[in-house]
This record gives sequence, structure tokens and C-alpha cells, in this order.
Amino acid sequence: MGELATAQEDLPRYASDGFALVTSKMTNGLEIVVKEIEAQNITYHGWATPGGNPTSAALDVARTVCRRAERRVCALEDAGQLQNRDLLIYLNRLSDLLWLFARWMETKNLC
Repeated sequence: MGELATAQEDLPRYASDGFALVTSKMTNGLEIVVKEIEAQNITYHGWATPGGNPTSAALDVARTVCRRAERRVCALEDAGQLQNRDLLIYLNRLSDLLWLFARWMETKNLC
């Protein structure tokens, strides 16, 4: 998330130095993985089952951190300081994917 930590006036240099800016193409990549996991008919009990095994617990923590980042980026958008709205969409899809990964790990009993 170096893009968020870079001053707006430095973004052209950030990109020219070879660092990728978040794009809708990146978000589409996450959505493809989400669809692949959903196609495996994951089963779980209840809305969420945090911490079913150590790996899913770590993924649930990662999702929590991702949602916190998403809220902070929303605040930037509300303040008119977000240059790239794709960042917000990407974080939202990433947290969805982390939730699915955690449920997948529980369903497959992979630790």
C-alpha cells in the first residue's frame, strides 16, 4: 500500500520507479479467485466461524486488518484526499477473499 503512503505530487515518480498503482485489473484478479473458491461449494456453519484452526484464525486477523484499512481509506475519500478510488474497491474485495480463504481452510481442514 505504498501508493497510499506516497504524497499525491510524488505519485508520478512512484509509478515511474516501477511501483504499481492499484487498478481495476488487480481487483478483477481478486474477483476471479473469489469465484474459483466459491465454485468449490464451501460449507460453514453460521455467518462466520473465526478461528476454526490456526491458519483460518490468521486469515481472520488479516481480514480484520484489511477492513480497518478500508475504513481509513473511506475516511480519506470523505475528506477528498483519495486520488485513486480503485484502492477502496481493491481493499473491499481483498477482505472478501480473506474471509473466503479462512472458510475454505476450515472446510478443507487445511492447517
